[in-house]
Amino acid sequence: MNFPLTTVCFALLCSAGLAACSKQESAAAAVADTEPATPAGPTDDPCALVSKGEVRAVFPGAESGKRDHKMDQYGVASCTWELPTNKLAVQTYKSKNSAADELRGRMLGFLDPRKPGLGQSIQYDPVAGMGDEAAVVAVKADEARGILADSAMLSIRRGERFTILFTSMLVDGDVAASKKALEELGRKAAGRL
Repeated sequence: MNFPLTTVCFALLCSAGLAACSKQESAAAAVADTEPATPAGPTDDPCALVSKGEVRAVFPGAESGKRDHKMDQYGVASCTWELPTNKLAVQTYKSKNSAADELRGRMLGFLDPRKPGLGQSIQYDPVAGMGDEAAVVAVKADEARGILADSAMLSIRRGERFTILFTSMLVDGDVAASKKALEELGRKAAGRL
């Protein structure tokens, strides 16, 4: 499958953005951390999609969510939570792609471009009961195969609205545990998308 240059650039920007997350916190993020994230209806605030308590239930010791404005100019709203040994990011934006195609595009930033066809060997699992559709992927870094870094991502689509949840490392170095953690948080976020 061929992806347009903008999708490849977006995947690389997202990968770089997670590695160098902003330390700025908005008032909305501060409120979302002290109260349950239960907006009256759909929200575009990524910090309101999951509360600090919900994140801590999955990732004990998580810090407060902080709004990151680095991707705003691309129409992507981002929020990050510092975890004791990891980092969680939630992004919202609009797209006409499928949930799995959004993940495929983002995975390009984690795959060696000199290994053609590698992307087709990555498993993208559909997840039932989240939005109009959802998909999850998690892979362990494997230099020999061309997987450049650990990656775990969940994509939820409701109409043209998307939420992506991802971590900077696998949960306990485990693919299955990473998918489970993201799915648990995704179920909370899906109702608020």
